[in-house]
Amino acid sequence: MLAIKSANQTLADAALLPDPIFLYAPLIVQGEITILFADTGIGKTALSVMIAIYIAKKYKLLYVDLELTDKQFEKRYRNDEGKHFNFPANFYRATYEVLKELPNEISYEDFFINSLKDRIREFSAEVVILDNLTKICSSTDSAKSTIPIMNALSALKFEEGITFLVLEHNKKVEEWRPISLNDLQGSKMKSNFADSVFTIGRSAFDKNIRYIKQLKVRSGELVYDEENVLVCELTTRSGYLGFSEIGYQGERDLLKPQESSNYEDKIQEVLQLKAGGMSNVQIARQIGRSEGTIRNWLDKANN
Repeated sequence: MLAIKSANQTLADAALLPDPIFLYAPLIVQGEITILFADTGIGKTALSVMIAIYIAKKYKLLYVDLELTDKQFEKRYRNDEGKHFNFPANFYRATYEVLKELPNEISYEDFFINSLKDRIREFSAEVVILDNLTKICSSTDSAKSTIPIMNALSALKFEEGITFLVLEHNKKVEEWRPISLNDLQGSKMKSNFADSVFTIGRSAFDKNIRYIKQLKVRSGELVYDEENVLVCELTTRSGYLGFSEIGYQGERDLLKPQESSNYEDKIQEVLQLKAGGMSNVQIARQIGRSEGTIRNWLDKANN
């Protein structure tokens, strides 16, 4: 099972292989398993469908939708004039087919994986989006329940070259705390199977503002970190629910202060330091906040 060669030979052999291909930069890399986790109702499905549409312009994609009924999906992609969104021809959607009972001597998880393999081969799918893991495992809080599923996806990744995006829920996150890998619902073990992990957070100051943050990369690029999350608006401005990019910001600038009383004290401290002639950068260093946060506080205080 183990193959050994020198480090120098490894480098020489790897140099002959192609560099990783971004299917949706910087979040999705070809041939990898990526996990997207976020709170309920924050827009995981809306974002993953946007990603799927982009990828399906070049690759055969299978979207395994275990969340929305056909009618719910139709309403989401129908504008006010009744016009449906025109999906790429390579975008296939799979849903549950109700069975009276499972075949004997097979678990639900194994039956699902066998069905998934059949659909992948039937449609020659190159990319699979699984929405979401909670609907497959009896308990995603249990490593015992999720390991077989993640092992099966890993096997498909290596044997068939399939790229996976797996959606999952997160634990309850306080509004003042940055999101971390520990907030992935259930066992953190799931992130060990993934090549990449990213999340969607919610602004504490605007109900429609979301941000995208990368938490793990293997061969990709870590672009959206805590100091530089991608800020988006969840909107139907184009006629269909989706994410509209706004810009970049520090994650803490989008979160509530841990204590409101401390927040008011900090505001007064910032005003005093500014009146004393300090720059925003100097103030940020002194009180342990980002320069963007200082700028926002001063703008609010002066308006």
